[in-house]
Amino acid sequence: MRATDKKGEDMRAIVVSVFLLLHLSAAFAGGETPEVFDAQGKFVGALDDYGGPGVYLTVNGAVAFVPIERVIVSGDGGPQTVYSATQFRWSGMNAVDFTSSDCSGTPVITLTTGVRPSTTIRLGNDVTLYVAPAINSAPVTIGSVRSGPTFTCAAASTPVTEYGWFTESTFSLTGAYPEPLTIRIPADMQRRWR
Repeated sequence: MRATDKKGEDMRAIVVSVFLLLHLSAAFAGGETPEVFDAQGKFVGALDDYGGPGVYLTVNGAVAFVPIERVIVSGDGGPQTVYSATQFRWSGMNAVDFTSSDCSGTPVITLTTGVRPSTTIRLGNDVTLYVAPAINSAPVTIGSVRSGPTFTCAAASTPVTEYGWFTESTFSLTGAYPEPLTIRIPADMQRRWR
């Protein structure tokens, strides 16, 4: 046997060993992840990450990622804001486009992130998820934008064309899963940590 053949066999053995170790570690890890619950203790979904914390929800057959954020105890989100250590809420967008000149109707979905493009809007304590249809984005004329700290509406001085989607489905997040949200570790996972 040549030395190069021996090196090749050694390398294959190392690669196979690494894959076996990875497979075994995944099998023994159990796959449990922290879980999100609503204010009534109802399970919402497994905590996941898609550019920030959130959950995947299925709305009318479409899978959408919905972000969550810490509850603001006091302040306006600036440097002097006090955040909860244990409570979360649905995260709304800071700016949303509309085809109308007065922010009426459903928003235009311009975000391309997530499994299905979607956007969340918070108006006071009500948070709604807007989900795009399963079609390609297309040019949409924007007539107004709701934005800023008070989420006020401003008509576009000149209409702008962006690529996006009209809303296909809406889902009341706070209606289905009231806030505050909490994150818990599954009970069987807690037992293993003790």
